[in-house]
Amino acid sequence: MEFFLSLHWWENLFRKHFWRAVGASLLLFFIFSVFLIYHFERQYDPYLSIFDAFRIVLVFFLGEYGDTPKTLIGRVLSVILFILGIGVVAALIGKIASIFVEMKVEVKMPKELESHLVICNWHDSGDRIVRELHSPLAAPETDILIVSKDEIDELELRNSPAYEKVYFIRSDPTMHDVLRRARAHHAKSVIILADPHCSDPDAQTALISLAITKLERHVKRKPHIIAEVINPQKVQHLIDAGVDEWVCSANYGLGILAQSALFGKISDVYQQLLTYSEETNEIYLIDEEKYPESFLGKTFQEIAQILNNDRNPTNPCILLGIKRDERVVLNPKKEDFITFQSGDSLIVMSFDQPDLTYLK
Repeated sequence: MEFFLSLHWWENLFRKHFWRAVGASLLLFFIFSVFLIYHFERQYDPYLSIFDAFRIVLVFFLGEYGDTPKTLIGRVLSVILFILGIGVVAALIGKIASIFVEMKVEVKMPKELESHLVICNWHDSGDRIVRELHSPLAAPETDILIVSKDEIDELELRNSPAYEKVYFIRSDPTMHDVLRRARAHHAKSVIILADPHCSDPDAQTALISLAITKLERHVKRKPHIIAEVINPQKVQHLIDAGVDEWVCSANYGLGILAQSALFGKISDVYQQLLTYSEETNEIYLIDEEKYPESFLGKTFQEIAQILNNDRNPTNPCILLGIKRDERVVLNPKKEDFITFQSGDSLIVMSFDQPDLTYLK
């Protein structure tokens, strides 16, 4: 684990100082070229000064055609400088253009975000996550902050209404100051996607979770951290780093494939449960404040019967299981579950988030 973290540290260092290294290399090459021109061209022009050599190099570097050098080394250098200069100028023009585009599409993030959602890293599946979260039946008014060091086509994404309350920070989500700027420690939940460009995305996920955990030390409520896992064997490392839930899409996908082979169309069931819409059911956790106190002390069968007898015609609700502390029990057997206790959450299936307090 420490080996992968050290590799990631060097990778971050290289990314952070890449453009500085490029700029320093160009400057050194420019200075070196000036002295080469001065040294070799003086054989044919004894009156050539350092300033004249600087002027010759600068003219070629800016893509202009100056006096042809007399020596072979001077001619080779002029060609290299000419090509290199065109590349540098093109890169600068592209960078300036991208800055203007970013300024045009930039949506300013509110200064004091609270109870928002943070998505660290980005890939193609991130768009589906944002659309599901901002579905009319999910959390359309919740602010979402996306933190990624990769370039995101923000202009295209903002064509969708789902991105109305979405903000972007293009920076490394493993850095403490970046997470602090995103107010990750004040978020309701943090989703850490696997970085497709990282050699060990699970190690990077652990770093991000550790950084958030360090930021939240002085915050009363800890954000709920959900991580996308590539290698299930590293789940314990992520849990130790502060991850609350993990999802391995490959494992889930293989499980659905196996069940679909035995029971046809079972994949359609999962598809409906994972899609927010008015025509489909979803799974919801109902906390204690959302169901009547009279449920406490009743058995699973009794609660299921109450929900069945008093079904809401517009949003019928089916009891599937219970969550007690960190344990989830679906369709419990009689010996596994006796009665509901304070702090238990109901696991139900319904068309919309139900409020069962009306059953008093």
